[in-house]
Amino acid sequence: MADVLRSVSDDLAATVERAGQAVVRVDARRRLSASGIIWSADGVVVTSNHGVEREEHITVGPANGETASASLVGRDPTTDIAVRRVASGGLPTAPWTETSDVKVGH
Repeated sequence: MADVLRSVSDDLAATVERAGQAVVRVDARRRLSASGIIWSADGVVVTSNHGVEREEHITVGPANGETASASLVGRDPTTDIAVRRVASGGLPTAPWTETSDVKVGH
């Protein structure tokens, strides 16, 4: 049983580590940062709409500690989603999977 729990724990830690590389800090409000996820390596970042107070001077901070300027591409208050674009490319994205491979409990 201990081996199974260690395996689950190790798998979960590895998943969090991989996905965590795609999580960014988004500074688009005074004194309050939001979080977002790098949707695609070409700089598309998805975050909450309520985390966007201003549409200019937005910065995004990836896990590597750097910051980059971002522009607001669009926002939808009804779904609370906002999309930004970071000028730099080659960003780490979250590992996606095919929906046909997902089962109940995943």
